[in-house]
Amino acid sequence: MTTGRILRLTADNMEEAIDTAVSVFLRGGIVALPTDTLYGMSTLLPYSDRLYALKQRPFEKPLGIFLPSPTSMKLVSKQTISDELANWLLPGPVTLMFERLPTLPAEFNPGVMNVACRVPDCPIVSRICKKLGQPLAQTSANVSGSPLNPTSIEHFKNLHSNIDLILDNGQIISSGEGSTIVDLTVESFYRIVRSGCAEKATTDILKRFGLTEIQ
Repeated sequence: MTTGRILRLTADNMEEAIDTAVSVFLRGGIVALPTDTLYGMSTLLPYSDRLYALKQRPFEKPLGIFLPSPTSMKLVSKQTISDELANWLLPGPVTLMFERLPTLPAEFNPGVMNVACRVPDCPIVSRICKKLGQPLAQTSANVSGSPLNPTSIEHFKNLHSNIDLILDNGQIISSGEGSTIVDLTVESFYRIVRSGCAEKATTDILKRFGLTEIQ
């Protein structure tokens, strides 16, 4: 399935774009889509190996997941923070790591005990997840190790022919950094795994809720 179809997003075709993306996902395809930080690539969890192959990504670098809302994290992970704190952090440019639940497909990050949950502040992602009724495997839309963070579909033109659908929302206005990744696997503690674009705002919230940093 290598059509490389590009669909330019407008206010008038949003429903069409969501329906088209859902159809591609249900066939095991890969969709490139905008987030609040960078362009990402996604597929259903059982087809995660397609993302690894496309990105030329080593399997020891786990994929994250897109979820429709902060409350969805409990369906895939052992959430260690309150719902109130989760709603302060998400939606937004933050990825939260928890211990994964055994209900996640074995094909998704095999052998990895944790799961990185992402709820971007980008309505089309949450609407697609809601319509699918399941999370999406996700990663940035570039080849693994690339120094260029994709804020435009032109930044991953080399991958277009192997992506089944590209949702083009134009240039993403951001710092060009990925999300801030926080390990929350230990209750009452946090560890910054990647600084990303929102480290200070994120750590301020975590400290306000009484969490202690692990160096």
